[in-house]
Amino acid sequence: MTFRLGAVLVLAAACAAAAVAEEAKLEPQKLADGVWATATPGGANAGWFSIGDTVVAVDAGANEDVGRALVAEIQKTAGKKPRYLIVTHAHKDHAGGAPAFEAAGAQVVTSEKAATGVLLVLAAAAGGAAPKGAPAKPANPLVLTIADHSLLAGTQPRRAEIHYLGPGHTQGDLIVLLPADGVLFSGDLAVNGVLPFLRAADADPRGWERILASLSGLKFDKMVPGHGTIGPRDGLADTAAYIARVNAIVAKLLLTRPSDALLDVQIAAPENAIEHVPMSPEHIANVKAVYQRALAEREKASPTPVPTPRTP
Repeated sequence: MTFRLGAVLVLAAACAAAAVAEEAKLEPQKLADGVWATATPGGANAGWFSIGDTVVAVDAGANEDVGRALVAEIQKTAGKKPRYLIVTHAHKDHAGGAPAFEAAGAQVVTSEKAATGVLLVLAAAAGGAAPKGAPAKPANPLVLTIADHSLLAGTQPRRAEIHYLGPGHTQGDLIVLLPADGVLFSGDLAVNGVLPFLRAADADPRGWERILASLSGLKFDKMVPGHGTIGPRDGLADTAAYIARVNAIVAKLLLTRPSDALLDVQIAAPENAIEHVPMSPEHIANVKAVYQRALAEREKASPTPVPTPRTP
């Protein structure tokens, strides 16, 4: 299956929000020739790059005001409006500005498993709502979905690799790699200098740990994380170490199954400390969310047997 993005676009394999001022102030950084990124007022990072005469954006900010500011900044730096918007996942701080991109003529690209959430954002902006029980694969032709593996966009000297690597931070995370420029757009799979968010209802911490292990082998020099400092790639290893340690702590908790009253105490025990990570309410909430999800999954897989009633 193929479709065109600028020169070439080949589909390989079947393939929170915060209050924002009306006029969002952006300070884009140039990461390479034709590649930019910026923090947004909603807290999430966004970026964009040129492929030939086509401009591709990655993430849209928390709301339409931010989206419009991004479109204006893209036109100023890249010389034209974005033709495509890649939404790394459906959380509103990354997808909330998508209607402004759609209004500017951009086509939205996301993973199949994030599509329903992105469609809800677009429908809400249009004054409607997605129907109940809407399928994961959207009927809206303006949303192109990536299933299973990857999308390759463009040709040399710039090629973009858009990968879906399975459930992690959410069920539908995408990453975007520009190999020739050594730039990775990680979405919320990796963050720089802030704690990862493990409390999403559809998070898969074990899958997330596996994804980060696979990303560690990629060759890139600069990273646009979902949140935090743009540029350094250290956040990939830091996020991986944090997720792995949280998963290890949760594995221990599953052995003892502390009561709700003792859970916070167990998490804050010295042996469960993580180097350079304060024992903050945010961290404790992360561990509790992962533990409660793992406990629920375990109990669902092995329900307590119901005793057979005795015959009088």
